[in-house]
Amino acid sequence: MLTRPLGRKMPGGRVRFALSAALSAALAAALACWGVSSAGAQAIRGTIRAQEGEAPVPGARVTVTDTASAVLGEAVSGPDGKFFLSFSAKGRFVVGVRKIGWHPSFSDPISATAADTMLVDFLVPAEPTSLAAAEISANAPTTFNSRAIADAQRKGWKVYTPQVVDRFRDLAGNFVDLMREAGTTGVVFGKGDCVRSVRYNRCLVYVVDGQPAGTNIYIHPRDIYFYAVLSASESASQWGDKAPWGAIVVYTRMYGDKRKP
Repeated sequence: MLTRPLGRKMPGGRVRFALSAALSAALAAALACWGVSSAGAQAIRGTIRAQEGEAPVPGARVTVTDTASAVLGEAVSGPDGKFFLSFSAKGRFVVGVRKIGWHPSFSDPISATAADTMLVDFLVPAEPTSLAAAEISANAPTTFNSRAIADAQRKGWKVYTPQVVDRFRDLAGNFVDLMREAGTTGVVFGKGDCVRSVRYNRCLVYVVDGQPAGTNIYIHPRDIYFYAVLSASESASQWGDKAPWGAIVVYTRMYGDKRKP
């Protein structure tokens, strides 16, 4: 079993994973009993526990996505926090865990060959909402940006938070530089006058403050609050044929959110 500290994508937690030929064979046999073919497929099993006290976290959504943000497989953790899913990936993939009240957690990119079985355990940090905080929130106006980022995270979009933007904004001369410095995945830079999708090699549409704005725009890094990269299915479900191949959703700093020079 390999244990390693969390990377940037999973604040406060850690992921443990290991490959086991014996476990792979056992799960392949189990899949065969269930009438599911494991030829050319990978499998993942594991447990989701709370970072504090390591109690099981039931009802969490577990997804496997490729580098283009396409969902390859998903499952829900049981009462004991355990989950199992099978999928087929030709390249690297990421395992993610989401549940209301818990910080979204992601593994680093993983590579596995056909029929590999992985054991992936998550320790996830809680994001409790206290009664006092709820009362303050009820008495204070909610900003446009705070609602936007909460909605983006609820939808499961690949969000690059204001903290990430703040970390890299001073290293960038424009928005494309910022995305490159922040290690944005699922996109290709430097091909023509647009940012392209890794999966489809088509230009991604920028959506600024909720409105599609074309494939080539200029936004100063200081004016960006957060951004998200959407797959083709995610963008098409939101904006139809205005963003059929994927989108880069940008929310700018508005009013009191603006960053002072």
